[in-house]
Amino acid sequence: MPDRDVRPSVALRRRARRRRIIGFGAAGAVALVAAGGGVALAVGGSDDGRYRTAAADLSSVEQVIDAVGTIASATRRDVAFSVDGTVATVNVSVGQAVAAGDVLATLDTEALQDAVEKAQADLADAQQQLSDDLDSQTASTSTSSTASSSATSASSSSTPSASASASPAVSSAAPTTGSEDTRGDSADPAVEKALADVQRAQQALLDQYQVTADALASSGESVTASQASCAAFLAVVGDDVEPADAEPTDDLTESTDPATDEADPTVEPDDTAEPDDTAEPDVSAVEQALADCQAALTGALDAQTATDAEQQALMTLATALDEAVQALQKAVAASSTSAPSTSTPSTSTPSTTTPSTSTPSTSTPSTSTPSTSTATTVASAATIVADQAAIDLAQANVTLAQSRLPFATLTSPIAGTVAAVALAPGDSVTASSTTATITILGPDGYTVTTSVPLTKIDIVTVGQSAQVTTPSTDATLTATVSSIGVLDTSTTADPAYTVELAVDPTDETLYDGASAQVRITVAGADQVLTVPTSAVHVDGSTATVQVLQGGTPTEVTVTRGAVGTERTEITDGLSAGDEVVLADLDEPIETSTSTTTGLSGLGDDATQGGPPEGFVMQGGEGGPPAGFAPPGNG
Repeated sequence: MPDRDVRPSVALRRRARRRRIIGFGAAGAVALVAAGGGVALAVGGSDDGRYRTAAADLSSVEQVIDAVGTIASATRRDVAFSVDGTVATVNVSVGQAVAAGDVLATLDTEALQDAVEKAQADLADAQQQLSDDLDSQTASTSTSSTASSSATSASSSSTPSASASASPAVSSAAPTTGSEDTRGDSADPAVEKALADVQRAQQALLDQYQVTADALASSGESVTASQASCAAFLAVVGDDVEPADAEPTDDLTESTDPATDEADPTVEPDDTAEPDDTAEPDVSAVEQALADCQAALTGALDAQTATDAEQQALMTLATALDEAVQALQKAVAASSTSAPSTSTPSTSTPSTTTPSTSTPSTSTPSTSTPSTSTATTVASAATIVADQAAIDLAQANVTLAQSRLPFATLTSPIAGTVAAVALAPGDSVTASSTTATITILGPDGYTVTTSVPLTKIDIVTVGQSAQVTTPSTDATLTATVSSIGVLDTSTTADPAYTVELAVDPTDETLYDGASAQVRITVAGADQVLTVPTSAVHVDGSTATVQVLQGGTPTEVTVTRGAVGTERTEITDGLSAGDEVVLADLDEPIETSTSTTTGLSGLGDDATQGGPPEGFVMQGGEGGPPAGFAPPGNG
């Protein structure tokens, strides 16, 4: 029985507490309406109390886009050495102000100077190699003469009895058969002529090599120019061209020179293109671009033809040089056959005071020496060309090595402040490193980069104002939209585009890479016709409102301007004073737990604070627990 006595008092306390909660809720609703200002007070109703309405009136409205961005310096340069080397000095530190051209760091120039000296030595070696090979073609006379003189000395030494008179003749002939020349005082005219022919052929070959090299360079420049011209043509015709299977169309080739039909067909329009394409470019522009492309291709083909001709001429001169060298060798051989008869005046020195010549016994082993003297190799014309090419390459390497020396000094490209130094003396750095750098921030202010989704990017335009906040300062910064990207930068299925804003000059301290809250004002006006945003119904690109006329709502199509969170600007379709419907109080609103009528939050929610008036709770299944007695029943 004690339990029965307690339960009614508990129920009474719960009911009393619920009444207090309802009372507090009503007071809060009144306070909220009072705080709502003009928007809440503008809400009215129809005469029969069925519709909640609001009047279209003049007010201010602002449409904004909120986003998160990153702050960066407007002018930032990460500078690095352009050549490899070892850092010798670092002349700046973080926070130091620098002017454009100030020295930031230097490299040890010893290695760079060594590279220059090595390149110069390689050039000298290449030049010497060419000189040696040219000499080998004209020095074949000495090789042949040396062989013949060695043969005669060997034969003379094989006859000891004649050694007394023959040895002076051989020694006197030796200087004339050395590496200088075999012509001596009695040069063979045939050898002289053959030698002059070789020298002329050598010079002609080297001259033609230079002409061919120039033609090849010119051909390369023509090909590059034709590629640029034909790329411009393809840009004009767009997707109407299939480069792989291109054929000239009748209407385009009629205005062009038929002589250019030899031009590369890969840049001419496809005859399968639809002539009635609505996106067809201007015919005159296409014709001009095609003419330019064909002219460039013709020039490239002419340059290639000229290069081929020069290369053929070079090959012809190479063959002529080889033939001249062979003719010289034959002339020398023919001249050497008569040399013994003229170079052995056996009785010119009848000196018999050396009868005891021991030279015969020592002269016999000398028969092995001719084999070494005849090993001289005569360079071919192809070798001469290769030597000249090696010289050109070595000269290019010298120029390159010398050009690296000025890059041993790293200078600031702009005036500003040193923000980071990522190298130190003794560090080995690579050319154009992305890590061993010195960062300079310019004085041109800061930018904020953010991302705007596809659903909103169409209302963002360059020049719109924005507000920026960042953790480094409590001040609200102002900014202006400076650029809008056209490429999707989103990593999800929802496209988004980059928007960059220029922060207005400020004395606040900002940091590169810091996050920022961005609010872009995309539309807004003062004293324009507006209605509550909740009264506007949007279906695709069509916006409508319901206007209450004579107690009956009528749907009216409107044109929107700025769309704020509370008010929407109406630029067409309404007049000041028109009553727009916010809600139909008689229309049920379905929820997941109950069915209510009226506009939520406006005080007519029938379920707030308990069951509706007149509700009687029935017993049975789903009713209150056994023994429960409603308050007031004793």
